[in-house]
Amino acid sequence: MYPPHHYGGYELSCRDFLVRLAAHGHDAAVLTSQVRIGGVDDPPGERDGPVPVWRDLDIYWDDHVLVSPSLPRRLAVERDNQRRLSAALERWRPDVVSAWAMGAMSLGLLDRLVRSGIPVVYAVCDDWLDYGVKLDAWMRLFVDRPRLAAVVRRVAGVPTALPDIGGSGTFLFVSDSTRRRAEEASPWSFPDASVVYSGIDRVDFPPLSIAEREERLDRSWRGHVLSVGRPDPRKGMTTAVRALTRLSGHRLEIIGRGDDAHRVELEELAASLGVGDALTFDVTERSALRRRYLAADVFVFPSTWAEPFGLVPIEAMACGVPVVATAVGGSAEFLVDDVNCVVVAPGDDAALAAAIDRLRSDPTLRTTLLDGGLATAEQLTVDRWATVMEAWHLGAADRFAHGRPAHRPAPAPSQ
Repeated sequence: MYPPHHYGGYELSCRDFLVRLAAHGHDAAVLTSQVRIGGVDDPPGERDGPVPVWRDLDIYWDDHVLVSPSLPRRLAVERDNQRRLSAALERWRPDVVSAWAMGAMSLGLLDRLVRSGIPVVYAVCDDWLDYGVKLDAWMRLFVDRPRLAAVVRRVAGVPTALPDIGGSGTFLFVSDSTRRRAEEASPWSFPDASVVYSGIDRVDFPPLSIAEREERLDRSWRGHVLSVGRPDPRKGMTTAVRALTRLSGHRLEIIGRGDDAHRVELEELAASLGVGDALTFDVTERSALRRRYLAADVFVFPSTWAEPFGLVPIEAMACGVPVVATAVGGSAEFLVDDVNCVVVAPGDDAALAAAIDRLRSDPTLRTTLLDGGLATAEQLTVDRWATVMEAWHLGAADRFAHGRPAHRPAPAPSQ
């Protein structure tokens, strides 16, 4: 997916990077899927914009449902996608290809890229290196069937198995946690890799002014609990809903576009627990989020899965909002208990409620987290991240004739 047809930070990060490449004088273009979100229009003339976007590829996903078409249809999808990629390579003649989220896409596209000989940089911001084959309705037919794969490839003329993806290019992982999971769960190792750490856009989340900081410190507690992100069972929002039953006078606002079925489940859970009136949902663009953060007393990030990274806690920190988080996966690489957030165990609604109540009653802790969060947000910005990404892509384009860029140090939240 590619904005404005998107649900999460992975897609926004891709656009952030490409927009900056174009601003630096590079030619950049996007080949992405045909996925559209209801009520969201394509930008006018986007094929002719500063970063041309071609929404041409079929994928095995439809509105949060994985699809498994008939075998003739799967073959048609693979052939069409191969043709569209070949046409894009001919049209743009790139010096380097940047491969992003490949979940539910035709992984045979990567085979085509490897065979082209064009340098490939993989921007890995989730675990698609592990689950990608499971979601690819064509490629998964031939897992552990090498003889069948070879025969079908000769007859059908499309890839049926992947080459050594790990050795096919440069891998830029959003966190060390994501890198380790790829090494443990995928069939590949990644000899040419770096951890780059993502970040927030300072255009949408500028530093707090002195007046805004003082307002945060002086404000009275109003019981406004905020969570930002797509409704998804892995995001732990059921924990936040259950925590409401332990917090008198609090309300939970969830902002994000995502799985409508899970949103309904959350509404039904809240109603069954007697807190239905204290739960609200909304959708807004990233450019309008800052004022929503500023209106909140506390931000909760109760994920139960190993987050690849997690941008929304950093957005909240940039706005001076105290954060309560589970610090799982890559988010643990920048979330530090009692320094820039309060850490709680995943799935523990009592602990989540207790942490919120602790912040309500402890203005000194709120000040500590405000200052620690601002320091973290200052380190983890899109501009810093994009500079590192650009250096690696330019290096790959000339096959690192002048050496490899320096690896980015891990964030230091206490500084």
